[in-house]
Amino acid sequence: MIKGHITICKVYKDGTKDIVLENQNLITGGFGYSFSDLLSQGGSNERLDYAPGYFAVGTSSVDFDASLATSADFYNLSAPLSWEEYGLDSTLYIEKLNRGFPASTVDSGVSYSELYFTTAPLSSVVFSSSPAYLAKTSPNFLTNWIFDSMESEISLDETTANGKTISEIGLFSTNPKGLNSPTPVMIAYKTFTGIPKTSEFSLVFHWSIGYIGMSPTININSR
Repeated sequence: MIKGHITICKVYKDGTKDIVLENQNLITGGFGYSFSDLLSQGGSNERLDYAPGYFAVGTSSVDFDASLATSADFYNLSAPLSWEEYGLDSTLYIEKLNRGFPASTVDSGVSYSELYFTTAPLSSVVFSSSPAYLAKTSPNFLTNWIFDSMESEISLDETTANGKTISEIGLFSTNPKGLNSPTPVMIAYKTFTGIPKTSEFSLVFHWSIGYIGMSPTININSR
């Protein structure tokens, strides 16, 4: 069974750490959507296109019901930060990209909208995209491949998102459709009690996704 685990830490300037959260996260519909492309050879032929290449943080939360089969069928944060909200002095590399998602129709293609918690009958589903500001994983993001899982680390340093109360984070695969321009798809999401971000600490997220706990921890590739 594919699982996700996330640990959030405050790391202060003197090196001390304070663990804020250690819990499972939600593997979203984008992971399964991308995995289906991988198995059917309907997407990218490059393995790293399926790896986490981007992330976003926000100040609200997606109100999903984990008891529903469609609880993971959403593809963006509730209130992602804008370019300016990350901070003009932030060391993150922010890009305006087309965020990918499946769009659905219930009227035989007359109109399409982003798939979002739907339980209605769908006449068809197509891949679509919409502009979004996403933070590139390098240099503040490290991805290790460990056979059948991925381990990653994200850092919002002392210059990033100060004055914002961070309460959600989304992890995006790089370009699972293999398009000419990177079109990331959200594959994991976590909402948590809001953390007021200040310049006194870095907010560090340690993230694992995959068949966690079932493989030897041998690093076969790093990025």
